[in-house]
Amino acid sequence: MRTSLSGLPSKVVAGSGFHAFKLNVENKGDKVYDRVDLGLFAFQADTDTWDETTEYLTLQFKNPETGVWTDIVLDEDDDAAGYIGYTGIRAKESFTIDVRLSVDKKAPASFGLAIVTGVYVDDKGNCVFPDGEAYYEFKVLAAGKDAGKPNEAKPQTGGKKPVKAKPVGNTPIKPEGTLAQTGSDSDLPVIAAVGGVAILAGAGVVFALGRRRKADAAV
Repeated sequence: MRTSLSGLPSKVVAGSGFHAFKLNVENKGDKVYDRVDLGLFAFQADTDTWDETTEYLTLQFKNPETGVWTDIVLDEDDDAAGYIGYTGIRAKESFTIDVRLSVDKKAPASFGLAIVTGVYVDDKGNCVFPDGEAYYEFKVLAAGKDAGKPNEAKPQTGGKKPVKAKPVGNTPIKPEGTLAQTGSDSDLPVIAAVGGVAILAGAGVVFALGRRRKADAAV
């Protein structure tokens, strides 16, 4: 299992509207996962004080069934912060979810972080993150600045690890998957089992990351 982002710009001008990108999920293995909970979170951090905020950010995903853009909770005190929903995924299947980010025109210049993750149960019964890039950095430019032609934000780290926190979330989604051309499991149904694991050490993970950076800067 692997999760990643693509198309997130490395620079976003405050007040410039929504910027669309993709949340990618890929199962390279031969196992069918009945349930994978997916999440995306973003925040800004002041480059001088390292204080974090989500006040000026709006993060949304496009519901694959209805086509409706839906807000992703960014309140770090909300158990559902960062949660998108859950789905099943077949062996050798991949799919994308459309997401977008906007920064309010009142936002100060700063840097931002976006983190994508998922949770599923491995063969040993552990809740784990899929392999993938943990977070992506982008710059927030003050309103009126020229971003030019920004590059795509690059992933900063990754890895598979046990999840200790199990925040709340139980919303089914039905993305359209694409199977690798193996011919072995094209008739398997996508199963979205109700119940089980919820997601995101989300807000906790990214805000802890920001605090760690702040502490490192003070050394």
